[in-house]
Amino acid sequence: MAKSDKGFDVDIVTPQKLHFSGEVVSVIAPGQDGLFQVMKNHAPLLSALKGGKVRLSLADKTEKTFTISDGFFEVSANKAILLTESVS
Repeated sequence: MAKSDKGFDVDIVTPQKLHFSGEVVSVIAPGQDGLFQVMKNHAPLLSALKGGKVRLSLADKTEKTFTISDGFFEVSANKAILLTESVS
């Protein structure tokens, strides 16, 4: 559960393991039609992703970047899950 009033929870998952689980302020991801950003209280969303970079802005003002293969991104009730085949 998100600890700050600005953040929401995100999991980045492959079939092999959980690569990231934690609170973020925003996620920028490579959708099939271009980059999109998700922040707290976003409307429910299910999006196909293409390979590229995912940027997480964390509550402590740092950033994490992952390179993913194609996948899916779901947001509902301030919880997001990114499913992909590979992460580096």
